[in-house]
Amino acid sequence: MRNILITLVFTLLAGCASFVETKVTVFHELEPSLSGVTYALVPSKEQEGSLEFQSYAKLVKVELEKRGMTEAPLDQAKYAIFMTYGIDNGKEVISSYPIFGKTGTSSSYTIGTVTSYGNMATYSGTTYNTPTYGVVGSGIKSDTVFTRYLNIDIIDIAKSGNGKVKKVYEGKAISLGSSGQLAPVMPAIVKSVFEDFPGKSGASRTSLQPFQE
Repeated sequence: MRNILITLVFTLLAGCASFVETKVTVFHELEPSLSGVTYALVPSKEQEGSLEFQSYAKLVKVELEKRGMTEAPLDQAKYAIFMTYGIDNGKEVISSYPIFGKTGTSSSYTIGTVTSYGNMATYSGTTYNTPTYGVVGSGIKSDTVFTRYLNIDIIDIAKSGNGKVKKVYEGKAISLGSSGQLAPVMPAIVKSVFEDFPGKSGASRTSLQPFQE
């Protein structure tokens, strides 16, 4: 019965969704409601023609449109939005984990029978022990942890010019995880940024988003 329960637990854990944990920090001067505000998502010189940029840009546009913002040509937009993203080469992290096993016996009981033959008697029985389980040791494992990031900056076009840039939003998202590829986790990171948008200026929060690698 115990083996069946252990198998069931591991089956349930295996079926659970994976999550991306992202720390988001924002500074901004935006109004809480952005409905009807126009924007242009502008690639940097290095991002021009990049299919990766276009893929991530679609994710950002979906979130902006959910908040009522409207995409427009750059010369007709109120805000210009820039984004940078990346992933490092990862670093090795050593950690320990507990090993569970039998630690002793909590109780025992005996079931038996007595058979008598005149003045003589014999006894036969079986003793049952109830085991206890707990931590019996520890193990060491090594994992590679990657740092993924997404930065989003929003510029007020009308208030910028003559060498000056009027930034009205600055969002930084950092995620640590075992996935060494940026594309699978980017949808979760984008959702984390826009989970509370524009949010409280000067505040940091942590977001958990499900993803499929």
